[in-house]
Amino acid sequence: MNTLTHDVIVIGAGPAGLTTATEAARAGLKCLCLDKLAPGGVLINLGELHDFDEIFSGTQMASLLTDDAVVAGVEIGFGEVTKLSGDGPWTVETADGERYTSRAVVVATGLNKGRLGLANEDDYEGRGISHCAACDGPLYTGLPVVVAGAEGWAAMEARELIGLAGSVTVIGSPPDEKPEGLAFIDGRIVGLEGNNGLESIVVESGATRNTVPASAVFVYVGQSPAAEFLPETLARDASGHIVVDEDGRTSVPTVFAAGDVRAGGRPYLSDAIADGQRTAKAVVAALTKAS
Repeated sequence: MNTLTHDVIVIGAGPAGLTTATEAARAGLKCLCLDKLAPGGVLINLGELHDFDEIFSGTQMASLLTDDAVVAGVEIGFGEVTKLSGDGPWTVETADGERYTSRAVVVATGLNKGRLGLANEDDYEGRGISHCAACDGPLYTGLPVVVAGAEGWAAMEARELIGLAGSVTVIGSPPDEKPEGLAFIDGRIVGLEGNNGLESIVVESGATRNTVPASAVFVYVGQSPAAEFLPETLARDASGHIVVDEDGRTSVPTVFAAGDVRAGGRPYLSDAIADGQRTAKAVVAALTKAS
């Protein structure tokens, strides 16, 4: 096992994690940003982003954030974190046997894949259930598809499918302004049907149930925080999100959380970036005070 020492380790290289790491490094901290996949997190699966005046693709934004981090001096590492232990300094362990130590840790691991909570859901995984419009959308060109969820990343995924699928129906509370090309049903999916892959879904709206044709469901509901490796002493809410104050401080000193994994976060790119900036300032302040 190798042991490497840093001022702060950011676990998760999505938009919140990369922003936190960049700002911390710019302030002079030795920073490692770890992710089990490529930097960018959810961004690498998204098409056009509409959070800012200029339109970027998800991969373009992921590249920009990663480049900023590298220029700032952030070390980008790869590995699935399996355990966080200690009380400051902290030890981070990965599935491939690496161990890293740091004075502070920021958890920015985001969310696990969404679940509909249906008994036969696993039967349709890869046969109609998807979690990435950019990856799987072209497989359903001209066919009816459904997006489960109506806000944040789900809304971006729905826009990505316009022009690819024959029709796109969003299951969830409709926004005040409905994007052109999308249909909305305010309800929830309670059934999946089809013999050779998904053919239709059953949607419950109040006391009514209707069958909706669907060759695919892109699931963005039922997402759980990706925080299974954290110690039980870290306070969480009823859904498992990490409880933080407005600056990302958790119940444990020198452990912070940013992005979708924390309680009260919103699944929007601009929110993730702002969250990372606030958390980085709190990390810098805490370590400066400690030293």
